[in-house]
Amino acid sequence: MTKNDSEQQDRKEAMKKLREIRKEKIVAATAMLKEQKKAIQAIKEVLRQGGKTVPQVAEGTGMPSAEVFWYLASLKKYGEILEGEKDGGYFQYVLAEEAGDETGG
Repeated sequence: MTKNDSEQQDRKEAMKKLREIRKEKIVAATAMLKEQKKAIQAIKEVLRQGGKTVPQVAEGTGMPSAEVFWYLASLKKYGEILEGEKDGGYFQYVLAEEAGDETGG
């Protein structure tokens, strides 16, 4: 076994130990990511029906308004959704892909 092979084997063992130590945190992070994806999918499904305000999205998903607002802000930041027209005191949010279809883009 060469020095490089020995170092590579040591790294593999160290990673194996580290994964075992962090197993609970990895499981928790994976579960949280799964929940986030599920929430984003639910929000996008509601927005596929047309422009919706934060309270309308919250009602459609069954999520608290504060949580919906947080997800909408993130989706807007990354270009997934756009602010549409105002409906009372709230903006209507639309999927960016849907808005592109309407404008021919």
